[in-house]
Amino acid sequence: MEQQAGQGYSPEAQPKLSADAVAWAFRLLIGRDPFSAEEVEAHRNLPDLATLRRAFSNTWEFYDFFDAAVEGVPAYGMPLFLLRPPADPAFPYRFEPPSLENPVGQMCTAAQFEDPVFAEIAEAMGMAPTQSRRSWEQAWIVSLLATHGMIAAGRQGIGFGVGRERIPSLLASRGVRVLASDAPRGPDDVQLPPGAQQMALFHPEILHLEDFEAMVGYRDIDMNHLPADLDEQFDFCWSASAVDRLGSLAAASAFLEESLRVLKPGGIAAHTFTLNITSDVATVDHPTLAMLRRRDLEALAAQIQAQGHEMLPVNLHPGLEPQDAEVATKPDGPPRPKQRHGALVMTSFGLALRKGA
Repeated sequence: MEQQAGQGYSPEAQPKLSADAVAWAFRLLIGRDPFSAEEVEAHRNLPDLATLRRAFSNTWEFYDFFDAAVEGVPAYGMPLFLLRPPADPAFPYRFEPPSLENPVGQMCTAAQFEDPVFAEIAEAMGMAPTQSRRSWEQAWIVSLLATHGMIAAGRQGIGFGVGRERIPSLLASRGVRVLASDAPRGPDDVQLPPGAQQMALFHPEILHLEDFEAMVGYRDIDMNHLPADLDEQFDFCWSASAVDRLGSLAAASAFLEESLRVLKPGGIAAHTFTLNITSDVATVDHPTLAMLRRRDLEALAAQIQAQGHEMLPVNLHPGLEPQDAEVATKPDGPPRPKQRHGALVMTSFGLALRKGA
């Protein structure tokens, strides 16, 4: 019988759902069986039915079903906030189909994978020209640095959170001295032998080993605490998909600003990260993913301008190709520039900053 107001009903009074009930909820709401007993138990422990419904409605399977029911395919519609002219001239707004030929701050879009510049950079790095966001991020960084004269003999650059990137080898092959860095390994991580992380960046199809060893160094660096001895030592810096893994939106914004410290006057910072292209309000602020918004970029532009630096043009055009209107939802589906994260859609974005002279 339905509880009446004033009879002391509370969500805590609801009995814990049975494992069978949770399994049937999986089948009915998102069309699959639970992956494991642990997944069932996690849902059984949710405090009330409203929380359980929200948990299911925030899965990619639910959005895949919902979008297909409405549009036929998971689809993205550009929100008006991307079109809004900036109130502050410190934010150098632009709106036109982006290209890798003339890179600025821009989103990953389908047309850029067909740009001859993308194929040229992929070939130079010995990289298969796959239409993945990760491939685009590396191509955008290289194109942006080349456009600003940073890939030349005698230049010095530093990369943050490099993992196994091909960019250090490519830069070294062009006469650039590189300090590559990644987060220090914790006590619970598998410790690597000396030099192992540096050698993970060596790609023999790009350059000879002796040239790599002469031009590329390695150092553990915590991106949340940049060492003072790096200040004003480099012509440029870069990072790919590292900014949004620093623990919070505040940490991501702080690093983007702090990265200018390591640059000589006039130096260029090129960073790629996940951008929220659904909302300028609701977003993800989690230790493993901080999804920056347009408003965060606007705040950063004002902050660094007050210090004498500048944000290079920011192009918020989401692309015109049919693939630009599609949203990747399934982890094993075809790659698309845009990807679902719960109710939000995100994409890769490249941001360029210049240190004041």
